[in-house]
Amino acid sequence: MITTTVGIEGMACGMCEAHINDAIRRNFAVKRVKSNRRKKTCVITSREQLDEGAIKKVVGDLGYDVVSYAVAQ
Repeated sequence: MITTTVGIEGMACGMCEAHINDAIRRNFAVKRVKSNRRKKTCVITSREQLDEGAIKKVVGDLGYDVVSYAVAQ
């Protein structure tokens, strides 16, 4: 499994977290996704590596800013 941690600025509430989680699930084949407004992160678990540009576009289209992107296997 691959863990992708995306740093996101602009999340203010639980609904912000839910919007990001839903958008990631709709656009990518993921096993798990968990956003945390306090930590300003979204941690995604998937079988295959996700496209960084596509993640940034999906999150950006929601009105949030991606400030970091890290992948671990």
